[in-house]
Amino acid sequence: MPETHSAAVEAGCAIAILAAGGSSRYAGVKQTARLGHRTLIEHALAIALRSAATTTPIAVVTGAHRARVETVLAPHVARHQNLSLHHNPDWAAGMSTSLRAGLDWLEGTGLDMGAVLFMLGDQPRVSPDLPAALQRRWRQGWTLAAPVHEGVLLGAPALFARRWWPCIRALRGDQGARGILEHHRPRVGTVEVDPDSLLDVDTPEDLAGFADRGL
Repeated sequence: MPETHSAAVEAGCAIAILAAGGSSRYAGVKQTARLGHRTLIEHALAIALRSAATTTPIAVVTGAHRARVETVLAPHVARHQNLSLHHNPDWAAGMSTSLRAGLDWLEGTGLDMGAVLFMLGDQPRVSPDLPAALQRRWRQGWTLAAPVHEGVLLGAPALFARRWWPCIRALRGDQGARGILEHHRPRVGTVEVDPDSLLDVDTPEDLAGFADRGL
């Protein structure tokens, strides 16, 4: 059931794009691989920007390929005052460190945000309608929000109100936050999606498949 958290909703929701991985299966810098006229990380950023208000704080969490990713995103940072980059020096220790880095960035801004929406940097088919819908679920009173298909939770992108941030900070190693969603399933506001829209890019073959679909 939705929960009452009107003060937190009034504070706003930030977006953190996780792009710190080493791309071990890609055999290259996946974040800056080109798909059409954009790199993968630029696709993720475009999705975030289109789903958010102009003042929504957005950060890209970098890691293994910091210099390459920062070079690609530098023009966007100059263009969007609400966009920043945050480096995760512990990226090799797993996904949990990037989630914590996203919270570190957000809390370091000094902004009174009531929730954070985590996105991945390698899901180019995500519609901007999805992160926008997840934020609407939060404004309706849900403190967690995630995509589902036929009742099955699908993971990122996903939204976590402030009350869940200590749970995220307690994660270790390569744990993602999906376990939090599954453990507290009755508190998750869901958005029905086509699971194909959440496919990620792990290999050059995956990227070629997206290109063949005309993305």
